[in-house]
Amino acid sequence: MKTWFTSLNGAITLSLISLLIFLGRAFIDFYYVYGEFSIDLGVVTLAILLNMALFGGWIWGLLAAVKGSRRGLIAVLVFALFFLLTVAVGTLVAYCPSPCRTAWPLGEIANWVSLAVGLLAAVALGMQVWRDDQANPRFGAMS
Repeated sequence: MKTWFTSLNGAITLSLISLLIFLGRAFIDFYYVYGEFSIDLGVVTLAILLNMALFGGWIWGLLAAVKGSRRGLIAVLVFALFFLLTVAVGTLVAYCPSPCRTAWPLGEIANWVSLAVGLLAAVALGMQVWRDDQANPRFGAMS
């Protein structure tokens, strides 16, 4: 298990799982959180476009990392940290501290799972990014 966790495949797999969890959280947020407010169509449209851009960037980074791009791996790490800090930690600290009754129990479960998996993904990705290029020949110069 330790070998898989420290491998490129393990880091990419954890990041993909983290991406899917955050996508599920986005669905929960759109249904429950935005539904609690009388938000106009412009705000919802902006939220949709922002989510599309963020998830699209994360997917692009994953595809680039699978092809061996160091920049793609760095992008995936940045997206994982962004979502981990703004969504998972932000929810626990400011948006809806635990136990959060919004979308109970789905929202609470999604938040804790996203925190755990996001943290694992960030550590695994960080290990890949900071690994010496000699130890990981798949990443040559920045590509």
